[in-house]
This record gives sequence, C-alpha cells and structure tokens, in this order.
Amino acid sequence: MKNSGVLWTLAIVLALGFSVWQRVSGPTYPIYGRSELNGAPFKYKLERTHAGPGDHVVVVTPGGGALGTLEWREHAAEAPWHAVDMAPSYPAAAIAATIPHHGPGQKVDYRVTLHAGDASTVLPAKGVATLRFRNDVPWWILIPHIICMMGALLMSTRAALEAIAGGPKLKEFTLRTLSALFLGGFPLGWAVSGFAFGQPWGGFPIGNDATDNKTLIAFVAWVIAAVFVFRSRSPRGWVVAAAVVMTLVYMIPHSFTLPH
Repeated sequence: MKNSGVLWTLAIVLALGFSVWQRVSGPTYPIYGRSELNGAPFKYKLERTHAGPGDHVVVVTPGGGALGTLEWREHAAEAPWHAVDMAPSYPAAAIAATIPHHGPGQKVDYRVTLHAGDASTVLPAKGVATLRFRNDVPWWILIPHIICMMGALLMSTRAALEAIAGGPKLKEFTLRTLSALFLGGFPLGWAVSGFAFGQPWGGFPIGNDATDNKTLIAFVAWVIAAVFVFRSRSPRGWVVAAAVVMTLVYMIPHSFTLPH
C-alpha cells in the first residue's frame, strides 16, 4: 500500500508537469513580457487565440501619455500590413485597437508599436504574435474532453511506473489508459474540433493536423502495448515504450500546426 501511494504521487507530479509544459509551450498560449517606454517599465500580454464571435481587442497598458499603433496581417509572408491607431481604453492608462473577426481556424499576425516623446518600443520584442480564431466550445464537451485526456496521461504514467516497479496491475492500468485516451481523443476530441473549427478530424489520412495525428499515434502505441499485456509473458517493456510515446506526444505543444 505504501509503495502504491508513492507511485501514485510520482505519477500525478509527472503528469501535471507534462500537462503544464504542453500548455505553456503551445502556440495558443499568450505571450507575456516586460518592456519599458521612456524609462518606465510595464508588463504586457498578447493573446494568441480568439474564441467566439466579435473582433479581437488588443489592449496594452504602457502608462500615461503613450500612443500606439496596432499592425496586423493575414498569416502569410507576402500579406500586406494594416495599421490601426490605438485609442484610450479601460483600465486607466490602457490603449486598445481591434483586429477584425476571422473565420474559425484562420490566423493573423500582429504587433504593437508604442510611442512616448522620442522613445518607442515594439511588442513583442521579437517577431510577431500570431492569433488563431475559433468558435466557442460548449463546456459540457470541453470539460469531459480535458478530464479524459488528463486521465489518459495520468494512467499512462502510472502504468509505466507499475511496469518498472514490477507491480501486478498492468492490465488494469493499460485498460484505463486506453479507455480514457479513446474517449477523450476521439468522440470527445472530434466534438471539440468540430465545434471549434468546423472540422471534427484533420489528421491522417485526411490531413496533417498535428494534434489529431499525435492522438492517433499515442492510441496506436497503447493498442500495441495492450496486445502484449494480454498475450505476452513479458509485456512490461511494451508498456514503458507506449508510455514514452505518450509522453513524447504530450511534449509536442498543444495546437501545434504542421506546415502545409
């Protein structure tokens, strides 16, 4: 019982760590940064995803007296830039401008140039922020999807630790992993993608969507592991291998998009 508690604690810590990494390293996670204008430091946040209807509002708070210009373009190297003057907004000392609404799955690049007297600065400090538009996903679909995918990662990690420790519950954890991964990645995953982008599945063999393809790869790896768990006398290596594949899949940033 004590050993089981240690393994569960380790599995939870590892699974949470992998999940946080996937979230913060992904292309839809906001850009947080620090800059300064006329010697006055300030923090900024540039969103990289827009859910639901309406234009996207870009707000920065550089301090009183600052002027700003928002530049945006379609996500293509040769697309022209559109410049919009930023106007005073809430909260105090904030300025804002809007990017017109785009269809689900479409992207725009944008940047902000701030001026105060003779000083100027560009946000983000390097490159541009890329904003992806999507539709809202109902909570009754999104929450079960997240729970299942988190559960699959937790069960996968716990199964690997069970295999390494020589525990007796490989079949149980393998089936739990497969069940959670199938439910979260396919029927619920299809529903999330369908609501958000109007395309339930964009991976193999239809397209090259990285999120769908990595879910498929992880599921195939665990199907193979399950076959050996139920038919082989030495399945532990296969379980560890499937868990490693699952971990590598989660190390790929969420919503990462392969080039066309």
